[in-house]
Amino acid sequence: MLIGRTAFDLYKYQNDYVLRSTEMHDIEAIERFSNGLKYKTVIDSNYKDTDFKEFDKFLNYLETAYSDVFEKCNAKRVNKYNLVLKLKGEDSSLSPVLLTAHYDVVGVKNENNWEYPPFSGYFDADYIYSRGTIDDKGSVFAILEALKFVTKQNFKPKRDIYIAFSHAEETGSIEGAPSIIKYFKQNNIRFDMMLDEGGRTVNKNGKYYALIGTAEKGRLLSRITIKGTGSHASSPHENPPVLKAAKLIETFSNDKSHPYMSYDMLQYYLMTYPSYDLTTRFLISNRVFLRPLLYHLLSKNPEDNARIHSTYAVTIIEASKTANAVSSDASIMVDTRILPDFTVNDIKKRIEKIVYSYLPYEEVQIEYLSEMEPSVSKSVGSENYEKLCDIIKKTYGGIPTVPYLTLGATDARDYAEISNDAFRFLPAVLTSEESGLMHSDNERISVKNWGIMIDFYRRLINDI
Repeated sequence: MLIGRTAFDLYKYQNDYVLRSTEMHDIEAIERFSNGLKYKTVIDSNYKDTDFKEFDKFLNYLETAYSDVFEKCNAKRVNKYNLVLKLKGEDSSLSPVLLTAHYDVVGVKNENNWEYPPFSGYFDADYIYSRGTIDDKGSVFAILEALKFVTKQNFKPKRDIYIAFSHAEETGSIEGAPSIIKYFKQNNIRFDMMLDEGGRTVNKNGKYYALIGTAEKGRLLSRITIKGTGSHASSPHENPPVLKAAKLIETFSNDKSHPYMSYDMLQYYLMTYPSYDLTTRFLISNRVFLRPLLYHLLSKNPEDNARIHSTYAVTIIEASKTANAVSSDASIMVDTRILPDFTVNDIKKRIEKIVYSYLPYEEVQIEYLSEMEPSVSKSVGSENYEKLCDIIKKTYGGIPTVPYLTLGATDARDYAEISNDAFRFLPAVLTSEESGLMHSDNERISVKNWGIMIDFYRRLINDI
C-alpha cells in the first residue's frame, strides 16, 4: 500500500519555487520508523542510571528491520551502544564523508499532556507522533531508508561513507560521540566533511531559507553561591543572601555587553535581508554607520539576541528548604552560551566582574561545573559547502541556502575535530510551532516532511 507519490507541493516561497520530494515512500517504511519510536532510549543525567535494556532492544531492532543494509555495510558497535556503519566507495584514495545522528531522546515529564502516547509511534495520513520524531530519530531512520534504497540498487558511492549513530547526545556524555571519535582516531580515519543536525529550513515571514549550521556557540555552566546570615521568617534581615541572588539574576538577565556579529552571521543577515521589516533592512544596509542601533534592535528578539550576544540564563535557584526560614545562603545556576570569537576564559572574567563588582569576595563562591569552547567556522565558501548547498537546492527546488550559527549544542562540535568541514543541517521544513516541539509535548513530524528527509540523504549519498 503506497502513501501516494510524494511529488507534492509542500510550501511555496518567495520566488515561486516549490519545495517537493521526488521519492515514493511506502507504508512499510513508515512502519519501520514508527516501530523504532516505541523504544524509550532516554539517557539519564547520571549515565549509570540509564535503562540500557531499551538501547539493546533498539539496536537489535535496527539490525532486523534493516538487515539488507547491515549486509551491504560494515557495521560495528562502539562502546556497546554507539553504532557505526560503513558503505564502501569506489575510490579509496578519496577522503570519506560522515553522516551522523543520535538516537537517544529526552524524557517526558507528563504523558497526559500528549495527544497520543509519547512512545507509541502513532501515525496517520499526515503526521508521525512520538518523542524523537524530530530530535533525532527522524534523521536516524531517514538515513537508513536512504541506505536501504541505494544498496537495493547496488549503488556504490564515489568515496567511503560512514554513518555514526550516537546514544548519549542529549546529556553530552563522553560515552557517546567522543567514544566514536576515539575509535576513528585509533583507526586513522579522518573525514573530508561531516553532517549532523543543527540547522533546518525555516519560513521567515513567508520566505523560505535553508539554514546550514557552520559554527556552534560554546557553553559554560556556573554555580554562584552567596553566603550570609539566616533568620526566622518572622524577623528577616535587611539584605539576606536570597535578595542578593535576586539582584544578580536581574543583572545577568539584562546583560547585553559585547555584541558581536561574526562573518557567518553577517552573511546570514545579508542573505535573509528580504524577510525583515523596513527598519531592520535599513539598519542592515547602513550597518557600518548604524551598528549600535542595529544591535539594539536585534537584541529585542530572543533568537536574534542570541546570535549577536553571549547569553546568560539563570536556570536553577536554590535557597531555603523551609517556608518559615530565611536561608543563610542562596545559589543560582547560570548557563552561558558563548559566541564564536570569544572564549570560556573571556566569559569567566565577565562573570567574575559582574559578581565581584556587586558582592565582596568573601561573601560569594563561584564554581565552574562544565565548559565547552565555541566551535570556529571555516567552511563557508568551501567546496564541500557549495556541494551541500547544491544538494539542498536540488531537494527543495532552489531554496536559498544561508550560513547559520547553531545556538544549542550538537555532536558536530566533537566530530569537527576529525573533519575538514563540519556542517549542521536537519533536512526538514519546520514551522515555528514544529521547531518548538523539540524536547516538548506532542513532538511530531509530517509524513511528507520525513519523505523529504529521505530524499535529501539519498541525494547526498549519490552526489557527495
